[in-house]
Amino acid sequence: MPSITENLGLWGSQRAWSQDGDEWSEFWGTARAQWFGCLLPRVFPFLHGRILEIAPGHGRWTQFLTGHCESLIGIDLAPACVSRCIDRFAQLPHVNFCVNDGSSFPMIGSGTIDFAFSFDSLVHAEADVMESYVKELARVLKPGGVAFLHHSNLAAIPFRPLLERLKFRIPTLPVQFHWRAPSMSAEKMRHMVQRANMSCLQQEIIPWGTGWPIMIDCMTTIINTPGKQGPVVRNPRFMQEAAAIKRISALLQPAS
Repeated sequence: MPSITENLGLWGSQRAWSQDGDEWSEFWGTARAQWFGCLLPRVFPFLHGRILEIAPGHGRWTQFLTGHCESLIGIDLAPACVSRCIDRFAQLPHVNFCVNDGSSFPMIGSGTIDFAFSFDSLVHAEADVMESYVKELARVLKPGGVAFLHHSNLAAIPFRPLLERLKFRIPTLPVQFHWRAPSMSAEKMRHMVQRANMSCLQQEIIPWGTGWPIMIDCMTTIINTPGKQGPVVRNPRFMQEAAAIKRISALLQPAS
């Protein structure tokens, strides 16, 4: 299980950031292609005001969020990541970064955030961490404020132990769990959000990476309003969409 300490040890190391995180957008071609082709269409109605980015790493998505807000605060448990972001965005006076404990953000005032965002980071956070963050979001989001969280759905895969045993015996088996948190799922997120007196506007359950399309991830859109529960959508073609974005973005690259 990826604990807070294990996450800090991995992501606090410079070795994990060969291209400031852009390397993890390879399925989409580039981070820019992934933002405009995959993420912006899912979040553009909510981009305004004061934005909270949870676990920005080296600023892979921060570079795009900064143009859509009055101010942005990035919170990360790794001091090295915060230091890198401070250096990278030093020219932007409306952007700030802080180190947190990996499960809360007491430095943020209650009811001060319009939109919270985290993508390709909290997939490594276990259910106890996610519940703590959801409670904190209920505190810091303005009434009607929205959060977009990408998290693990691994707890919903009933045959995961069998696949892990098969993978051990057959290393070439096309199965990868990408260090997802095994205690977290879309259903657990719904219950967490409801207990916090908020609602899930939508949950999109998706696969990740190449190989078998096992639905190991979820993108949950939360609104700080009770009684607004929306649909749960299963999107097994998510990685095919990524491949299409990569092909299109390659066509748009200027000729060398």
